[in-house]
Amino acid sequence: MHRFRDATQGGSVRRTGRSQLSEGMRAQHDPLTAGLPWYGWLFDRILAHTPDVAAVLEVGAGAGLLWTYNYDRLPMAWWVWLTDTNPDAVTELRNAVDGAPQVTVTQGELADLPLGDSAFDTVVANHLLEVLDDPMPALDEFDRVLRPGGSIVLAADGPTHLIELDRLLAGRVVGWRPLDVPRFHLGNGALVLADRFAGVRQERFSDGFRLVDPSAVMTLLTAVCGPRLSAEHAAEIRAEVAAVIDRDGHFHLTTDTGLFVATAR
Repeated sequence: MHRFRDATQGGSVRRTGRSQLSEGMRAQHDPLTAGLPWYGWLFDRILAHTPDVAAVLEVGAGAGLLWTYNYDRLPMAWWVWLTDTNPDAVTELRNAVDGAPQVTVTQGELADLPLGDSAFDTVVANHLLEVLDDPMPALDEFDRVLRPGGSIVLAADGPTHLIELDRLLAGRVVGWRPLDVPRFHLGNGALVLADRFAGVRQERFSDGFRLVDPSAVMTLLTAVCGPRLSAEHAAEIRAEVAAVIDRDGHFHLTTDTGLFVATAR
């Protein structure tokens, strides 16, 4: 069976603040958080809401990590389209799929997808709407390309997602916006979707997990912040995290994240 190339080091950060932390967490989840398999859980939910024979679209697919981790689980009668607005991401996606017969990669604007009306059984957006200044044009396009009765699966974070890491970085990284809550998030998404879709429901991932090694926290923060986190501030954070682990036996991270599932009318 064809396998995707390993694209886990790809993708780009699109904004600062909480979503930047989330991107780093998802990109690093295998080595850091063995009990937090985000991509497996998300794929489980897509499977549950998609027919065995289906056309599936992921918009804003980035480096294709969802499919990299789950390609061996892809139903034989699924046809998958992956789109992104970024030409570099599209190149990365094409390298990742490397001729997979069930997968097509296209580039297109979120508000003007180069795809036909009512063409898909399921549309997926993995933490995409929360990075948009205005998610409404994208939602209009998702509705257009979905068949009546088709499912939309939209992953999103809530305002408290990874709040502990926000607090570690606040005042230590130039430009960090720990209170930057997007227009679309887990707390308000149901209301946003209700005008366009039927049967909107929320499914939550997990309520948190525990890290027992300060190096895991530092690896995550370094992946997210890079050179913006100075050696001095990194040392301060490591000492603070180590003190919490010594006191409590672990460093807790809140995972206020999940998805919305809804049906095209």
